Amino acid sequence: MDLRKLRHMVTLSEELNFARAAKKVHLTQSALSRSIQSLEEELGGKLFDRDLQGVALTAIGRQVLKRARELLASAGNLQHEVTLMQKRELGDVSFGAGPFPGATFLPPILAELARDYPRLSVELEINNWEYLAQHLQDERMEFFVAEVRGISTHRGISLQRMARQYGGAFCRAGHPLMATRIRHAREILGYPLAAVRMPTAVSQTLMQFLELPEPAGMPLNLVCDNPNALNYVALNSDSILLSTYAGVKDELAKGSLVALDLPDMPVIYADMGIVSLAGRSLSPTATWLVERMQDYAEKLSEQFAPLGAGKKRIKRA
Repeated sequence: MDLRKLRHMVTLSEELNFARAAKKVHLTQSALSRSIQSLEEELGGKLFDRDLQGVALTAIGRQVLKRARELLASAGNLQHEVTLMQKRELGDVSFGAGPFPGATFLPPILAELARDYPRLSVELEINNWEYLAQHLQDERMEFFVAEVRGISTHRGISLQRMARQYGGAFCRAGHPLMATRIRHAREILGYPLAAVRMPTAVSQTLMQFLELPEPAGMPLNLVCDNPNALNYVALNSDSILLSTYAGVKDELAKGSLVALDLPDMPVIYADMGIVSLAGRSLSPTATWLVERMQDYAEKLSEQFAPLGAGKKRIKRA
């Protein structure tokens, strides 16, 4: 159904005169007449009776006029809603995040969103990347942000890399390891190790660094995908926390957690990225979220990058 023809029909019903109606819709009389005739043919019924005195609505015309006004009003409302969505003043977005993004740069972004765009509806799922990838493929979310080294781009997904988030080993202030100089990294193995579920690449790097046999695996005493819970454990026990600097930045600033200076420590990092379905456009709100995440991730990366580590954002995989 051509909305322009419906507008022409409504205007003619209001003016009941082709000359005045044509002027109002900026058409010639003949062009307006053709538009009305085309609509009548499309609907299969006569909308107007025409005579020398002017035009009058038929019974069919009166019924069509009622529905035409409803359709035009709905179309106007739809256009208004799209405009509001473009301005992030209306709509909803569902996305996911891995443990560290969910605990570090997402909270201030969500607060900004709630403050500046209170009419938006946001649903955030925080979980491991495997869970999020399945939900993405089931189209239960638009995108997710997580460590991406274990994610294949051959499964109909698009990967947009972000700035790396650097990590290390941390313990509470007053930990026994702080009393003496650490001469060998393996000294941390004398204490419980706590971390989120590690990407294979990170686990292998740490195992090589700690001179652990490959079949043994990384000897983690606590695996938990809640960084805040891990921080609490490290603060209240002798556990050694393997985390990103961004994940413990508040505790480092307070001095309640301390970064361990392990000899010959390799560069440990989380390779973050935005994962979405290939060939799918993100909503205006999702696009805004991704841009803000990129900004926050880059700032955190620059803040905690070790000497010699690259700090440039990678735009596209």
